[in-house]
Amino acid sequence: MVHHFVSRMEEGETFISKRWVSMLNVLTNQEIEQLKQFRFTTEQKPSALSISLDELLNEQKLLGYLEQVQAKIGSPNLKVAASIFMKRYSFLAVIYFYGISMWNKKLDISFQNVCLQSVEADQWLPQFYFHHLHTELANENREALLEKWIQFFFSENATVLISNLSKVTKQSELILWENLAIYLFWLYESVLVKIENEELRTRAKEDFQLIVNGSAGLLFGNDQENPIKRFYCDKRCLADTQEEVRVRKTCCFSYLLDGGCKTCKTCPRTCCVRGKV
Repeated sequence: MVHHFVSRMEEGETFISKRWVSMLNVLTNQEIEQLKQFRFTTEQKPSALSISLDELLNEQKLLGYLEQVQAKIGSPNLKVAASIFMKRYSFLAVIYFYGISMWNKKLDISFQNVCLQSVEADQWLPQFYFHHLHTELANENREALLEKWIQFFFSENATVLISNLSKVTKQSELILWENLAIYLFWLYESVLVKIENEELRTRAKEDFQLIVNGSAGLLFGNDQENPIKRFYCDKRCLADTQEEVRVRKTCCFSYLLDGGCKTCKTCPRTCCVRGKV
């Protein structure tokens, strides 16, 4: 279809073709509705817990925001608050990679374009608001673009924020990275695997393999180990439930929140013991 419209442009129908291309480079209403299942929103909701992501690059603003989150979720300290924050933030990765694997569309997830939207009266499950919904579209040479898009998310977004969170709260980067990794595993192993279209399912599987097995230099722009790959291990069968799960290598400490009494079913801990973090 792309080649068809290019040929028509050469015949003098430039205006129509550019308009058609422009329509492709934004999210459709149907796509927006699909993304809402992953805490995507088109409504701005001002509150004390709503913040533009670029403000989180400032250490003092990040600290102040995490202190509010700590109070909201009943966290005993900032380290636990940072861990829970990263679990909530990981839905941005889900939104981003869902768009890529489903529609070949890359959303602008730059810190300046995205806001965390929170409603104070609700449980702290923030949504993501995008100032604009223009996308990059992969038609030809998708493999090269995919590598570029993966690298953009990890090197320009996730790595920057995780480093800042760890610096401000002294929380282990390993915990923060695994909090992100488990949501990527969920997206590709529990959501996209159910796509009816076989071609799309195959493409999603290939995208996932590149994320978990790609070299750090290629995808993350550095010489360090791929921070997602280290958490991608075989699943194990739980003796009590006979359910196959991928046991975490780190604990997210969600059981330490007010009202928390159980560890996650994939937690490496064998029991809930309150102690130092």
